[in-house]
Amino acid sequence: MADPLPPSLAALNDIRINYLRAAVEIIMEAGKIVSRAYYEVKKVSGKDSITDLVTETDKLVETFIFDSLKKRFPNHSFIGEESVSDGASSLLTDNPTWIVDPIDGTCNFVHRFPYVAISIGLVINKKVEVGLVLAPMLNDMYIAVRGKGAYLNKVKLNVDSSPASLASALVASEWGASREATLVSTKGQNFMASILKHGIHGMRSTGSAALNMCLVASGSFDLYFEWGPHCWDVAAGALLVEESGGTNTTTKGEPFDLMGRTIVCAKAKHLIDELVPSLIDIPTPRDD
Repeated sequence: MADPLPPSLAALNDIRINYLRAAVEIIMEAGKIVSRAYYEVKKVSGKDSITDLVTETDKLVETFIFDSLKKRFPNHSFIGEESVSDGASSLLTDNPTWIVDPIDGTCNFVHRFPYVAISIGLVINKKVEVGLVLAPMLNDMYIAVRGKGAYLNKVKLNVDSSPASLASALVASEWGASREATLVSTKGQNFMASILKHGIHGMRSTGSAALNMCLVASGSFDLYFEWGPHCWDVAAGALLVEESGGTNTTTKGEPFDLMGRTIVCAKAKHLIDELVPSLIDIPTPRDD
C-alpha cells in the first residue's frame, strides 16, 4: 500500500510523524463511515438550537476516533464536539490532547451538500502540533505538522501572492446556527461592511469552519472570519493556515486564541489589518 504521507514528512524522525500516521489511518476509516451514511436517511436532532444539528453519525464517528486513538495513546487527553455537548470538559491542559470534530458541516451532511469535513488536531503544551482535515465527499485530505509544512493530497501548500487589498479578495464567513435577531443582524452588518466598504470580489459560506480555513491554506479564499467556532472547528485548520504561510488572529486582530471562539485567517496579515477596524465585535464565550 502506498504511503499516505508526503515523502518529505514520511522521511522525518519525529514522534509527531508517528502521531500523524496513526491519525491518518483513523481519519480515513472515519471518512468511510461518513461516506456510507451520506446518502442514507438520517436521524437528526438539535443541540443548542433547532438549527444546531447533530446526527447519529456525528456521535458514531467521534466514538470511533476516540476509541481508536485511546488504544494507541492511552495517556493522552481528548476534547470532542459531541462529548462536550454531552457534558464532558473542554479544559485544555499541557498534556497531549486530541481535539476532534467528527463532522464539521453537519447541516451540509444532512442536506447532502458535499462540504463536510472530519477535523483532528493534536495539541501539545497548548500548541497545535499536528492537524488533519478530511473532506470525504470531495476526496481531499489536508495535513500539517508544525514547522514541517501543510499539504493537500500530498502536494505542499504555499499561499501565493495575496491581493494588494480586500477590494480584490474572495472572502468567507458564516451565519452560524443561532437565530437570535440581534446576533444575526450584527453579522449581517459585518458582511455588508466587507462587501460595501471594502468592495470585495465576493463572499462565500461553505458551512464548514475547517474547510473555510483549508481553502485559505490552499489559496482559494483570501480571508475567512467568524465568531462562534469552537476549538474542534479550528484546531487543525489554524495549523494548516499557518504552515501554508498564512496568518491567524482573533476578530480583534489579536494573536490567535485556540479557545477564544473567534477567528480571522488570511493569506497575509495586511488583509486582516484592513478588515478588522470595520467589524462590529460580537462578545463570544470561550471554550474553557
